[in-house]
Amino acid sequence: MKKFRFLSLFIPVIIISMWACSQSNEVEPVKPANFDSPQFILIDNDDLLNGIEDATLSSEMKFSTTLFNFGILSLTNSLNVNDPIIRGIPWLENFDFTKQLGLIFRRLNLTETQVASIRTLMQAYHESLKPLLKEFQDANKDIVKAANEKRKTILDDLKNGVITRQEANEKMRKLNIETRQKIKDNPDSIRIKDQICKLNKKLMADIKALLTAEQLEKWEQMTKRIQFPC
Repeated sequence: MKKFRFLSLFIPVIIISMWACSQSNEVEPVKPANFDSPQFILIDNDDLLNGIEDATLSSEMKFSTTLFNFGILSLTNSLNVNDPIIRGIPWLENFDFTKQLGLIFRRLNLTETQVASIRTLMQAYHESLKPLLKEFQDANKDIVKAANEKRKTILDDLKNGVITRQEANEKMRKLNIETRQKIKDNPDSIRIKDQICKLNKKLMADIKALLTAEQLEKWEQMTKRIQFPC
């Protein structure tokens, strides 16, 4: 009787142990890649210019922190053309979403190894971009500062009745155009533009090297839509 009672207590322990062992041997399902993530975006020189927000009657000309401080990587987990987060951020409103490379990666039927390699490439690419964006900002901060001083003069003239609101808006529009041209013509801007072009070309080549012949054919077709400014 005692022996039977002992077995009745021991059997559940065996069953639980076997279940736990089988659970530990199960392979967890692979989490699908979030190809809408901003970690897959390509940045070019059009974005740099769009990342300089125009001077208005209500705000100064400034460098967008979501671009130049790379705040975009923590702003959202799903960057696509329908993402409401882009509203009110000029460079994202003007962003060419053919440069959201995740939209292409999604269609290539990538292996886990390829996805991991591409993540590594994109991370290295963005890390290489960061100092160039900072350099671009530093190289043009005096131009932006001068524009904001002219903006203040326009506001003073409006406040003092020297010009109308319509005239002030027109002066502001011309100020923005002139300032952007100065930034474009800045030798440092041109040098940094060339460096970013080289980075982008290297990234595209490195990605192509990871693809199979079938994937490469799809990649070539889909990347034709990207309009590189260099």
